[in-house]
Amino acid sequence: MGIYFAVMCGYLSSGFRAIKCDSTGGALGMILACFVMGRIVPLAKKAIYRSYFLLMPLVYGIGKLACAYKGCCGGSIIHGKRVPVQVIEAISFIILFLISFYLVKKDTFKPVVLVMVCTVLKFLLDFLRDTHVEQIISFNQGACLVTFAILLCIFAIDRKALF
Repeated sequence: MGIYFAVMCGYLSSGFRAIKCDSTGGALGMILACFVMGRIVPLAKKAIYRSYFLLMPLVYGIGKLACAYKGCCGGSIIHGKRVPVQVIEAISFIILFLISFYLVKKDTFKPVVLVMVCTVLKFLLDFLRDTHVEQIISFNQGACLVTFAILLCIFAIDRKALF
């Protein structure tokens, strides 16, 4: 589901002109896959949510390092210099993973809190991208809002598994 949603969101964000992957779509697909797997195997629901959501910021952060290396996403220009948005995202999400890992060790990790923080962080960091020249809310930010709404729905259904 992660690969499917990544490709479909990329296709949608290109205006149905190009096949590409979108990280927010991939995350949304994996969240929905966790929900479905939790319904299929109810006894493993909590382990499914914890294991995926713990690693999600690390995977995203590593992906952003690759994006920074490739230079595919442009940051906005502030004071004549381009903001290294991919590097900022990579560092932010890897730190978030390290904090989450620490919380797992302390047995205070809350998967839903982590994913909501990731979604809000992604939404806010997207303002540093060059996609805001002609629009207030970017496609990625819209996808973050949809993801947040879906998380709230999943929380309403699977409250115990997420906390």
